Amino acid sequence: MPADGAARLRPRSRPGRRGTFVPPLTVTLPAVLTDGSDREFRRVIYGLFVCAARLHDIRDAFGRRIAMTGARYTVLIATAHLQGGAGVGVRTLADYLHVAPPHVTTEVGKLVAAGLLGKERNPDDGRGVLVSLTPKGAEALEALAPFLRRINDILFDGITRAEFAAVVRFIDKFVVNTGRAELAIAEDERGRRNGGRD
Repeated sequence: MPADGAARLRPRSRPGRRGTFVPPLTVTLPAVLTDGSDREFRRVIYGLFVCAARLHDIRDAFGRRIAMTGARYTVLIATAHLQGGAGVGVRTLADYLHVAPPHVTTEVGKLVAAGLLGKERNPDDGRGVLVSLTPKGAEALEALAPFLRRINDILFDGITRAEFAAVVRFIDKFVVNTGRAELAIAEDERGRRNGGRD
């Protein structure tokens, strides 16, 4: 489709009498338009908002089960999955969780203070550290596991293997695209603050 193809799909806004306004399209990519309409796209976006809020609440519930915040639980279980035999670095944890390294450093410090993580110098990087679960941290995750499995089974109930594979592909792309969108917003807001002078 040519670059102006999306413009031809856009309904014309008609401000006027009550009930006659047709909102402009909120997206122009043909792949997410249905017969030129963004109605299904909007439904997906609203659903993602709801899911994001609910997943945040669910993560917090997992944390409460082992007497910690949801963010701290996420770092703890990510460490469990990535530590291997030698431990895992903060940068690796941050990349895996798609968060800033300082955030991980803060949460690791609190988990170390609680005796749930141990920290050692990275032999390959004198300035870095490797973190791993302590026996107490492993015990906490073992205690949480039955509840974790029950809730995750509910979350993905009825999802086929093909649907799950499609979700994995979608999320991999969407995580990247949300990062690009944040950068575009930041650039736009800088431009507005500077009066369009960059």
